[in-house]
Amino acid sequence: MTKQLVALPVESSVVDAALEMTKRGISSVLVTAGGAYVGIVTDRDVIGKVVALDLHPRRVRLADVMTSPIVSIRDDASVQAAAETMRANKIRRLVVQHEEEVVGIISESDIIRVEPELHFLIRERSRLGLGGVAPLEPSRPLINGFCEDCGNYSEDLRNVDGRWLCEDCRGR
Repeated sequence: MTKQLVALPVESSVVDAALEMTKRGISSVLVTAGGAYVGIVTDRDVIGKVVALDLHPRRVRLADVMTSPIVSIRDDASVQAAAETMRANKIRRLVVQHEEEVVGIISESDIIRVEPELHFLIRERSRLGLGGVAPLEPSRPLINGFCEDCGNYSEDLRNVDGRWLCEDCRGR
């Protein structure tokens, strides 16, 4: 997770958020009101809710485009639980809390760096309309899905050089 939080007040403009994101090389800012975190604005919010609608970003306030309430997860939750929460809420970032205090943000890209198989599993299960995420075996990460070589469904996909292959295609 990212521990360095960047926050702006709800009355800030979209330009303020975009400048802050660009300056810091980040893709989201938290939004505050009355000393509390009340929302989040992402680069996708700026594009989809301002630019695509041809609105003037200096006039649009963060309160108008933020996602609220914030979806969060406890700091002692597993990476798998974070990924499942993101999938269930169709979001790419979660605020991480220790008790009632916000201590960081975990993003989909953070999960990909740590557990690439988990990311693929969530996307595949979502595409197939299946429920939650099955636990992964750390020593042998296998997943269900469609082989990227032959296109057949397999319950034993493995990542080989960045491609998810079934047992038959791995042997070729």
